[in-house]
Amino acid sequence: MSPKIKHHNYLYNIYNKIQPGSVIALDNHPVSYYILDFLNSKNVNVSIVTYSTDIMKYLCKNTTFNIIFTTGQINSALHTITGKEVADKIKQLQIDYYFCEARYIDHESFLFQIHEDIAHIQTSLINQANVSYLINYPDICNSDVKQNLSLIGQLV
Repeated sequence: MSPKIKHHNYLYNIYNKIQPGSVIALDNHPVSYYILDFLNSKNVNVSIVTYSTDIMKYLCKNTTFNIIFTTGQINSALHTITGKEVADKIKQLQIDYYFCEARYIDHESFLFQIHEDIAHIQTSLINQANVSYLINYPDICNSDVKQNLSLIGQLV
């Protein structure tokens, strides 16, 4: 994997190292909710960057964390805010950690999503984060050598 993206079976150790005041970017994934609950239970006050309307809703109901988001187009089917404005705003942020979910990864560690808008936002998040972690589970489980892509395991 590229130096900007790390995947560890022991992400729990990473969550324990997150300091108050950190800026964390989250994709909509079950692990993201676990991170939010974990940090909230430890009273580690952080700021959350997200393009997921589901994560925003959860934050408002269950935490007192700061939420960083931008204007854009709401895609109600995907539960996301997308558009050029989102990626542009992200490029202005200093992000400590990005916990990323992706459907595919190529053999040079570039992430691919089914939706181009989300892929563009994720690229901006990876570029702005000090470190990014791939939170899919289980590990990469299916490769297609012809397309030079691997399907990343997903929670079922």
